[in-house]
Amino acid sequence: MLLVIGALLGGCASGSALVTGEVRVAVEDYRTVTILTEKPDGAEEIAVLKASSVAGLSAQGRLDNAVEELKRQAAKVGANAVVLTGRSTTTSTSGVPVYGGGTVITSSESEVVQGIAVWVK
Repeated sequence: MLLVIGALLGGCASGSALVTGEVRVAVEDYRTVTILTEKPDGAEEIAVLKASSVAGLSAQGRLDNAVEELKRQAAKVGANAVVLTGRSTTTSTSGVPVYGGGTVITSSESEVVQGIAVWVK
């Protein structure tokens, strides 16, 4: 049961990349991509990235999943680092009518992170 929940929560992140520079050969292991807070001198910009996650048992879990997705997106365009440029939390609420009248209202939070994929020599 826990394995199923873990598999479901681990796969609920999405991301995108807007290429702004020269794409390099993809990095095989996204876990080697480094997270930075400042762009190093001489770093080559490759893409603007955005990732979000609704999965996780806490805000920290959602943030961790979003950052992992950011690293995956960076690796796809051949970046070896990501310079974080923003973070936000969004909340969405939806209602579903139920048989017999009434509405079930659900709410979910999503962690969103943004960054610039770079190649650091």
